[in-house]
Amino acid sequence: MITFVGAVIAGVYGVLHDQVTYSISPEYFTRFKFYQFAYAEPDSESPRVFAGIIGFLATWWVGAIIAWSIARVSMLRGKKLPPVRDFAIAFVIIFSVSFIIACFGWLYGQWRRSTGYALEWLEWMDTMSVQDSEAFMTVGYIHNSSYLGGVIGTVVAIIFLRLRRRRQNFAPELAE
Repeated sequence: MITFVGAVIAGVYGVLHDQVTYSISPEYFTRFKFYQFAYAEPDSESPRVFAGIIGFLATWWVGAIIAWSIARVSMLRGKKLPPVRDFAIAFVIIFSVSFIIACFGWLYGQWRRSTGYALEWLEWMDTMSVQDSEAFMTVGYIHNSSYLGGVIGTVVAIIFLRLRRRRQNFAPELAE
């Protein structure tokens, strides 16, 4: 059940994330992501619907893996799962860290705009005939940062759950 909940939460995060990044650079989707996820193209003509589908497909599995991992790691020294409240806090930690690091990705993209393009982006964007290369590159940094944020958030959430478990094992009255 935790794996399913993690997948749904991550999928919803992906939908919202890609709606925001679509607003920043529609070209990131129309020139790149729509081709990458062409198999999932909906009957709808709306590019925003397709961006949402892509957001869900790109993140649900990450959430499932993260949820499964934090459930297993949190049980290493205990015979039962931590309380649902602890998992809810862990998911909030992961979401928050991912969001904060995605914001840093946006800031990095803004900084790159002011300092010029990275050479590795130029040829790639030219191949796809990108018109607004600054926005495209910014969204690329946001997307990459979001995945990094998910990894870092997972580590922080695991530490939280392990410390919480340790506190419950040594001083159950303090854990409440």
